[in-house]
Parts: sequence; structure tokens; C-alpha cells
Amino acid sequence: MNQPEKVCRWGVLGAASIARKNVRAMHLAENAHPLAIASRDLAKATAFASEHRVDRAYGSYEALLEDPDVDAVYIPLPTTLHREWTIRAAGAGKHVLCEKPVAPNASDVEAMIEACRDAGVQFMDGVMFMHHARMQLLKSRLSDIGKEPNLITSAFSFRGDDSFFAQDIRGDVSTEPLGCVGDLAWYSVRIILETMDAMPDAVRARHHRLHNGVPIHTSAEMDFSGVDEDRHAFLSCSFVHPLRQWVEICGPTGTMRMDDFVIGSPTEACLHLETESRLTEKDLIHERQIERLVTPDCIQEVEMMRTFSEIARGATPLQPGWGAMSHSTQKVIDAIMNSASADGKSVTIPN
Repeated sequence: MNQPEKVCRWGVLGAASIARKNVRAMHLAENAHPLAIASRDLAKATAFASEHRVDRAYGSYEALLEDPDVDAVYIPLPTTLHREWTIRAAGAGKHVLCEKPVAPNASDVEAMIEACRDAGVQFMDGVMFMHHARMQLLKSRLSDIGKEPNLITSAFSFRGDDSFFAQDIRGDVSTEPLGCVGDLAWYSVRIILETMDAMPDAVRARHHRLHNGVPIHTSAEMDFSGVDEDRHAFLSCSFVHPLRQWVEICGPTGTMRMDDFVIGSPTEACLHLETESRLTEKDLIHERQIERLVTPDCIQEVEMMRTFSEIARGATPLQPGWGAMSHSTQKVIDAIMNSASADGKSVTIPN
């Protein structure tokens, strides 16, 4: 039996700003090493490599994929390029960690996952909070709020300034056609699916504001089947409101809340659990039991790199469930976009 490699040697396709924190995470994960960076501009790749202690710089993505020492690639390219470069990376035998949104639509995601499966390599999206120890704590305490969650609300937003809308690719329909839905709602959809442990039966959505054809303020609601009653989820995402990144998960007997579920504190990530909540004394006093559960010293990007690198270096078997999560998330994102384009018409999600 082949022994696992000591570390996963990473290549990065594109010198996007988000790549910086994930390259830092590669340095901090003991089983990962940032070996190579590629850009269509060699000078840009060389500068990135020098600043972030990456060994090799390439002036094309093709050249990096031809490097036999690269085990896995991280793809922070614009969404419309994800399909092409994921399939090409898989064809070169590289494991793929792809930024979200994974693709403009679910059919592209299917093609990407199929290419990775056929090549025998791992596919995963870059939703960092899935790897935070707080998520495991949340799942372990879900029973405290009842049989299953029956109402989830979430918001993720930040206010873009004039330069954001003029220069950032997230305002360009040719590179990021999903706008705030792909960039922000992806996270809310993921945590809704994870905690509901089901796909929605129906989705309704509205684009409240567009910028050059790109959604920059959208809301959505979802209906889920349940054990005793129907369940629902609501989300809001936008590039025009102050920074918010919260989720509230309600069940018959309690509520969980995270105020920073996407980008939590690396030193003290909190989960608030509230039970036995009621009004007393002629509805003047709110009585409740509150637990403030803290997960200390967890850097979610590092945990993501550790998890993926264990798979890529052969110490852990391939995990097809990660690709399935991406596909399910993308199908809900598609439903949000389709409903909003149809003035809020209810959209069902195909199996």
C-alpha cells in the first residue's frame, strides 16, 4: 500500500485578493504547503509569490497544471471561469478546492463534479465555516431546540462604495452573474441546508435592486417538509446594507443564534443557545435560559486546508459528500435566481 505524502503541495490559479488568506492558511496547516501561484501576468504572480512565500510563479494557468509536483489547486478565479479550470485541473490529476459560488448554474457544477470523480480527485468548495469546530458544536446541540429546526432566518450583507460598483468583478455580469446571491446568499443557503438537513420543497425570491443586470439586494424564502409541521427559512443578502452575518435557528423548544457565522472570530467563536423563553408577570418580564457556548482558538481557513490536504495527500479517502453539498447549494441558488427573474413565482427544485 502506498504511504501518504507528508504534505499536500498546493497550486493557486489566480492572484485574487481572497487567495491571500488561504495561502496564509496553507502555511499554518502542518499538512499543506503553497508550492506555486499562477497568473496571466507573470510579474503579478512573481510579486505574489515573493510577498506570500510561495516557491514557484507561473505566467499561465496551464503551466501550473503541468507542474508534476502540484497535488491540489485552489481556484479563486471569477465564477464564469470555474467550470473550465476545474475540469482542466481534474484532467491534469489535481484535486480541486474551488471558491464559491461554484458556477453560474447547477449543470456546470454537475460537469465539474463528474470530471473530478472520473479523474479520481477530490472536489470541494471554499465555504470555510463548514470546517470550524463551532459547526460541530451547533450540530451536537440541535436537539436542545426540539425535534428539528422549523424556522431559520439569516442575513449576510456589506455596503459597497462607489469604487466597489465601478471596479469589483462582483458587479460585472460577465464574470459574476449571480451577484450578491452567489457571493453572499451561498453561505446562508449552505447553513440552512445543513441545519434543516433537507432540500426545500419550494423557493420564492425577489431582486430588490440590480446593478447593470447583477443582483445587489435579494431576499428569499423557502418551504421545507417536516415531521410535525411545515418548516420555513428566510434569507437576505445585499451589497447595499451594513455588514451583517447572522443566522438564527428556531425549533419548538429553543433558539440558536450566531452573529458572525460566516467569518467568526479565530480566538472566540460564540454560539448562543436560548431555551425556556417566555413572558411572565403580566407579560412584562422575559424569562429564559441562555447559554453562551464558546469555541476557542479555531481558524476556519486553516481547518479547511487541513481537511482537504488530508484527502489530497492520501491520508483520508475521497469524500464525495463535499461535492454533493456544493451541488445542492447551487440548485437552491438557481431556484432563487429563477424565482426572482419570474417576479417571485414559486420554484420547485428538481431531484
